[in-house]
Amino acid sequence: MIGRGWLRAVTADLCRHWRHFAAASVGIILGVAALTFFLALGLKVRELLLVQVFPANHIEVVPRSADIDLFALRLDLGRDALDAAVIADLASIEGVDAVYPKMRLTVPALASGGESLFGSGLQTEIVADGIDPKLVAGQVGGTFREVEGDRNSTRCSRDEQCGDDAYCDGALSFSGGSCQPYIPVLVSPFVVELYNGAFRRSYGLPKINPDALIGLTFEMDFGASTFRPSGLAPIRKRMRLAGVSDKAIPLGVTLPLGEVRRLNMALTGPAAGEQFHSAVIEIRSKQKAPAIVDAVEAMGLEVRDRGARRAAFATAVIMVVLALVGGVLIAVAAAHILHVFYLVVMVRRREIGLLRAVGARRGDIRNLLVAEAAVVGMVAGLLGLAAAFVAGLAADAFAASQVPDFPFKPESFFSFSPWLLVAVLTLAVVACVIGALPPAFRAASGDPSEALAGR
Repeated sequence: MIGRGWLRAVTADLCRHWRHFAAASVGIILGVAALTFFLALGLKVRELLLVQVFPANHIEVVPRSADIDLFALRLDLGRDALDAAVIADLASIEGVDAVYPKMRLTVPALASGGESLFGSGLQTEIVADGIDPKLVAGQVGGTFREVEGDRNSTRCSRDEQCGDDAYCDGALSFSGGSCQPYIPVLVSPFVVELYNGAFRRSYGLPKINPDALIGLTFEMDFGASTFRPSGLAPIRKRMRLAGVSDKAIPLGVTLPLGEVRRLNMALTGPAAGEQFHSAVIEIRSKQKAPAIVDAVEAMGLEVRDRGARRAAFATAVIMVVLALVGGVLIAVAAAHILHVFYLVVMVRRREIGLLRAVGARRGDIRNLLVAEAAVVGMVAGLLGLAAAFVAGLAADAFAASQVPDFPFKPESFFSFSPWLLVAVLTLAVVACVIGALPPAFRAASGDPSEALAGR
């Protein structure tokens, strides 16, 4: 029973007993659909958390806090900064490829602009920090860079005289101005998502396309504040948005590290240019992350992961639970397959006996029934995958129309990756084959004379 004859026998048996096999496949269809639906949802949530919200290939290190609550105030008695020696110690940890120090802007600042985007100018208090441009070179290229070397004293009276990468500072003064380079800045995708999801609704503003924002210019007054007079002589500079990066400060703008150092030294004092407030560690592999975290904590520092480890653990637990639910459904369906195939064997007892009488071997009978089970598992698995995909489309449509926008809201809440589909389909086939094995062995071991005699 090989070749086309064997295939015809399998097809004929499936067509003849399709009602029994259809009843047996219902459980497989439901189990595969549930397992695929839940795992695709879990994979997408994990992707959103660990890739977009909590990038896992970098670790941010901060000084360990020692907070004491005094009524409504919280006093920080720990150290507030990292020096060059600590940065060097971090770089020496096994598994660390690079260390990128970060520095906060230690004075208040005001940002103003947005006429080209909103039709009228806006002004707001803003926080800022500085990072090494090398940290984001792979994301935004060379547009985010140090510009100290680009400064010149070319006299000007309007921006057009300074080219594309500079503006005329002091153009309205009596003696004219000089060309100064735009300071490149980055914003976090969280800022864009927060604006598109909530902020714009409060002020009746349109959504913004983050790609179209690249090149947007605005002004910042460093040392100025509407909240409390700082007593400093403000320094005004013009910024230009260089890109959107998850390495940028979550709320505010990020400047090149050298620019923030110069501003802090100019407005606060020389010592402010030597104090880093955190550092980003680039790890060699995710497998080394636990050992690196232990080494960092042994140095008296903390890892600021914004809940990444807790989110990853919770996501893993949820995925395991959902996978168990789908796995149990498929196991129950496999047990149902077993009973259905026992029934099919009983109905086909004389047919099987006749096959044995005309020369079919025990292995042929086993292979015939196992092949039928594999086909049932394949068809039921494909139907289950289709049902899961349709359910995913329906859930996405419901979310698009009924769920309000929120930061990092995806277009789809499911990740139907090819490996997931292949794995679940294979599981369905294996479950059906396992369920059919006991009836197949029993049918193959029977006496053909008894089967033909009806005993």
